[in-house]
Amino acid sequence: MTLPPVIRVFFAIDLPEATKKEVGKFISQLKKQSKSHAIRWTKPENLHITLQFLAEVKTEHLPMLIERVRGKMHGRHQPVQLALGAVHLFPNPYRPRVIVLDVMPQDQLALLSSLIGQGIVDARYAIEERPFRGHLTIGRIKQPQGVDLNFLSSSSSMQDLEKVEINEVVLFRSEPQPEGSKYTVLEKMSL
Repeated sequence: MTLPPVIRVFFAIDLPEATKKEVGKFISQLKKQSKSHAIRWTKPENLHITLQFLAEVKTEHLPMLIERVRGKMHGRHQPVQLALGAVHLFPNPYRPRVIVLDVMPQDQLALLSSLIGQGIVDARYAIEERPFRGHLTIGRIKQPQGVDLNFLSSSSSMQDLEKVEINEVVLFRSEPQPEGSKYTVLEKMSL
């Protein structure tokens, strides 16, 4: 695969196909309840939990970035028993931009994000300054003004879904497109 000189990438937890399918059914239910074109719902194949995002990385730096992140993670983190929870609005209910599902355990995900962040910094790239808040994006609100989100209060959560064991982190390339971003796996790293 030939890459352009600069790309957008993110380190994330890629969900198992069975989990994506279940969350996809949940998204379909919400989509029917919403009756709104102001929300762009996440395609099941694109569901992931972002741990670190980099808007611009020089392609020539990718091997070093991967090596540094892998070095920080090696032997420092166990597999994660991931659970999905309630629906929330980000950044808050008063100015919503994104519809998300809670993910647990936050402390383990925050540690994993921190280790990856240390590797990114070692590769001489900046990381997000805000505290990590793990979530699973299920929809993006295109026009927050006037969109009725009351249907979310009657929605259940994904808490009934069985926990899944996560034992790797994936480095994805993100290519923004009009119908939603396209994600390509660049590397998988075992925990």
